[in-house]
Amino acid sequence: MKIPEMQQILRRSNNTLCLVFLFFIFTFFLYSCVPAKKYVYLHNLQTDSLYPREMVHTGGTQFTDPTIQTNDILSITVQTLAQNEGNAPVAANSTTNSSQIGGFLVDKNGYVELSLIGFVKVAGLTTTEARELIKQKAKEFYKDPVINVRIANFEIMVTGDVAKAGPVNVQSEKASILEVLALAGDLNLTAKRQNVLLVRKEGDQTKFVRFDLTSTDIYKSPYFYVKQRDYIYVEPNNFKRQTSNNLVLRYISYGSGLIGVFSILFLLGVIK
Repeated sequence: MKIPEMQQILRRSNNTLCLVFLFFIFTFFLYSCVPAKKYVYLHNLQTDSLYPREMVHTGGTQFTDPTIQTNDILSITVQTLAQNEGNAPVAANSTTNSSQIGGFLVDKNGYVELSLIGFVKVAGLTTTEARELIKQKAKEFYKDPVINVRIANFEIMVTGDVAKAGPVNVQSEKASILEVLALAGDLNLTAKRQNVLLVRKEGDQTKFVRFDLTSTDIYKSPYFYVKQRDYIYVEPNNFKRQTSNNLVLRYISYGSGLIGVFSILFLLGVIK
């Protein structure tokens, strides 16, 4: 084989290798690059929604107070300036269960047991309604009692592709799914923001609700505000699922190795 012919073949093989390499690079970036709007919450807001005009989102979800359920732990305080004669003082925050959270456990029949007052059925009531009910019963034993009731174990379980998975204790009974995810450290960049799952147990029914955090329509959902013992799952995207098993990197390394072997064999065959 003449030298000019061999040089021409080598140039063609080099061009072929360059094209194959560029193809792999282009495919990898095309697969890994994700549009920015998939990472941005509420991205469908107008660009001028902050200044100079405000965008008012109508039709939002009306908040309803959560109701007390069985196995809830209630923080109940009874205070009075003047105690009726012959009555023992009130324990400010007694514990009737072995939980680490101090409070009164709502039994399977929906009752809590309070000192002097006795059993009070609170299941199905809001904390405001329970406070008024306990106050009426406490008037028999205490003068001008002041009652405070709150759900001590208002926890939401958050799992999946978030910074801090696990139970999230919510201090306020009025908390949205966005606040809970923020308490969990927010979603990772590899999380699917268009497909966040909320699971809620209501009586004998289990409800499964999907949220798209990139849309303002989330504010219209009747499940925008969480309830105690809700479960939130954040799904990882396809790239994270695949790279978690090193599949993409493994295939790229295999492909690069095969291309290298075939290139060497091709060059050796040409030179011979």
